Amino acid sequence: MDIARLGKGSLVASVFTADDVEARTLILGAAPWHGRMLIVNKDCAKESTGHGSPLANLIHGGPGRAGGGEELGGLRAVKHYMQRTAIQGSPTTLTAITREYHRGAREISDPIHPFKKYFDDLQIGETLITHRRTVTEADIVNFGCISGDHFYAHFDEIAAKDSFFGQRVAHGYFVISAAAGMFVDPAAGTCDRKLRAGRPAVRRAGAPRGPLSSAS
Repeated sequence: MDIARLGKGSLVASVFTADDVEARTLILGAAPWHGRMLIVNKDCAKESTGHGSPLANLIHGGPGRAGGGEELGGLRAVKHYMQRTAIQGSPTTLTAITREYHRGAREISDPIHPFKKYFDDLQIGETLITHRRTVTEADIVNFGCISGDHFYAHFDEIAAKDSFFGQRVAHGYFVISAAAGMFVDPAAGTCDRKLRAGRPAVRRAGAPRGPLSSAS
């Protein structure tokens, strides 16, 4: 990184490493002096075109001698005054560097349900695979009656054929509710044990009226 800084600004640099922790350290340390950085490891080496072949959707033109020259307008004008570096690499490496999950990155499976963990114990990329669930006619009818949502796309087969979907579909909120039900751990006390310290205010199930009570 010290050698990279001596250049006082370069258009692009490449990092070859199989260590994602090392890649993150190098990227964060050298990014202020580069417009674009490429990380190569065994996951992306075969498809890599090298840092001399940027993708069309990458914005580059780094600081120092590499120069800027981007057009200004709207949010681009604001971002023009912010340090930006385009990062290339495998999804797993990009996830390790940015601390945000990127599609295609390695998924982490753990037999311990997320509800039984402290927040700080969760890992980026941690994945919970649930059982399968089939949406039935009864699901749609029951949810429509409970919610009062009898929109034609859910109940009118003939009208739904001319809609964007081409057929009847389940309620969006039903899908979200069903997904939430598949995600939770039904065992008693799984969340409460982790939340005792903060004692968040919650309304107990089945009690739509009355004051809020604290979880215990």
